[in-house]
Amino acid sequence: MKNFIFVESCESTQDLLKEQLKQNNFNELTVGCEEQINGRGRGENSWENMLGTICFSMTVAPSEKVTFTALEISLLIQTFFTTKGKNISVKWPNDLIATSHKKCGGVLIQNIGPHYLAGIGINLYSGKEQYGGIYDSEFNVDKKMWIQELSKYISSHRYSDKEKIASDWLEQCFHLNTKVNLIEGELETIGTFIGLGQHGEAIVQNADGKHYLFNGSLRLV
Repeated sequence: MKNFIFVESCESTQDLLKEQLKQNNFNELTVGCEEQINGRGRGENSWENMLGTICFSMTVAPSEKVTFTALEISLLIQTFFTTKGKNISVKWPNDLIATSHKKCGGVLIQNIGPHYLAGIGINLYSGKEQYGGIYDSEFNVDKKMWIQELSKYISSHRYSDKEKIASDWLEQCFHLNTKVNLIEGELETIGTFIGLGQHGEAIVQNADGKHYLFNGSLRLV
């Protein structure tokens, strides 16, 4: 059974997880909270905490191909909510998209020494117009229960085949064969998202050919 810690409030579940791994001899650990004060996303992005938001971090084994880890964890979250009767989509490289076409979740993977850490934020429902929610209306969220159930699902349903991750992910992709703008630093690439490369990179095709992009922010055009 994976070790589990739940606190009322913390700055960041990623930071809390790192502290606990330093202090204790845990191989597997999930930490969650009722309220995350200073959550972070990719790059300089922050994650806003709301009443309907669950935030947690957990140790994960890397995928067979390490660069597929964020894709795999995002996909597992998507399939978890499918078992709840909710249809959400994945967006490259690590986002979850609600039926409203708004972001409702994200995954941040970090490598710290021998550990890979997945930081996960999900809006079960959203109280703000600019954010998406998996459920359409507010309800009483038992955050501890949701985090325990979802982290257990992720741990027990990991993929062993990189090719299967890619094919399943593409089936649930929000923007496959759609025109996108992928921004990486000062470089913008506009074209059609046609798939994933062998390392999980985005493949965008335009009049100049195929472009293989490993980082950046993707938006629909």
